[in-house]
Amino acid sequence: MLYIGFSSHSHKLYARVLCRKYRHCAPVLVTDNKCIIYQFIKRGQIAQISVRPDDINILKHYGWKFIKYDGNFALTIALKTKPWTCVQFTKQSVGIRKIMIQTPDALLQYLNRKK
Repeated sequence: MLYIGFSSHSHKLYARVLCRKYRHCAPVLVTDNKCIIYQFIKRGQIAQISVRPDDINILKHYGWKFIKYDGNFALTIALKTKPWTCVQFTKQSVGIRKIMIQTPDALLQYLNRKK
């Protein structure tokens, strides 16, 4: 099962300036009792953070929003393209090719319309 998480906090300056409500996004892969958050750090560097399903509920209390995504997850393709932003990484990993989606807010709006 795949979720896409949106955070209202970011340490990146351009995210604080350009993004309105949500400033960061990350794909979350959930299998059995294990969750892996693929966190975009910088170009070419993606961290895999292992968390428990209970930690997802804790993250919700700290400003994260999770949207269930029904589709393919191609992490290897996203890593080969070396994206510049977290939104580009998330779009590449789930196969979204809309060029107008450049912020986490736009990605969230697109995913809500797609439901």
